[in-house]
Amino acid sequence: MFYIFRKNIYWILLFFSPTLFANSDFDPFKPHGRFINLGLQVMYIDCLGKKSPTVLIDVGLGDASANWLKIARALSNDVRVCLYDRAGYGWSDPGPGSRTTAQIVHELNMLLEFAEETGPYVIVGHSFGGFTARYFAATYPDKTVGAVLIDSSHPDQIYRLSPLDQIKQKRPLKLTRTEPAPDYMNETEKRWYFLNSSRKATFAQMEELRSFKESAYQVKHSGPLPDIPLAVLSRGKNQLPEINGVSLEKEWRDMQKSLLSLSKQSWQSIIKESGHRIYLDAPDEIIKNVLKVVSHAREKSDIDSTIN
Repeated sequence: MFYIFRKNIYWILLFFSPTLFANSDFDPFKPHGRFINLGLQVMYIDCLGKKSPTVLIDVGLGDASANWLKIARALSNDVRVCLYDRAGYGWSDPGPGSRTTAQIVHELNMLLEFAEETGPYVIVGHSFGGFTARYFAATYPDKTVGAVLIDSSHPDQIYRLSPLDQIKQKRPLKLTRTEPAPDYMNETEKRWYFLNSSRKATFAQMEELRSFKESAYQVKHSGPLPDIPLAVLSRGKNQLPEINGVSLEKEWRDMQKSLLSLSKQSWQSIIKESGHRIYLDAPDEIIKNVLKVVSHAREKSDIDSTIN
């Protein structure tokens, strides 16, 4: 009874938010994926395809898994792919406790178990989602057969990029987004876009930022990754300034290169014409490298490519 009441309150609050009042033509609808009750929260997961291993994608801080839907659909012809919304984002409830990487990975593992997704997994992480990929692989080595880090956050960046604090400017916090979704988005992506612009998602992003230093510590001390194929995709375009004679872009590139030491089966692809959002600038490069990791994982682990 409590769960039914709680779920109804969730939908009432969600769909009567100011953001969606401003876009009243976006009525509630059932998305393609599934809502999984974890007890303290309900989380959303959407899995496509049938061939093992399962590619598990986690997105950047404040980003939307909807931005990866086209990549997921392309990959699903060759492999099973799961997108999910971290707690507070998209269709997922806010989560309990601090929004650290350890808590995020704990919830992700629970979500997979409750959703009866059995793996094994090739875990893909973009930006802050790279913390999830590393921590998941180190914590659940028996479930992880490959990883792809896409312009991934690095535990040392809080120190090596600290000069950025000198140029940060205070900006008013934007709690909702009222501008229309981009025309290229389909109906599901547009609804996802507005959900990820809600106060709920904004507060989730704030809490992840607040816990970023703790997350970096957790990732750095999470232990070694299993002996798995690892692809490191890094941007080629400069995005960070030089401050007091220190090239922060060079610091970023050095940290990206250091990720190769996480596995003996690693390689790096620098995407020359891409900025940080490689999933938008060069989606084909992501698809190519994910499938390369999948191929190596199948050969090494003798994985049966069919999921029942």
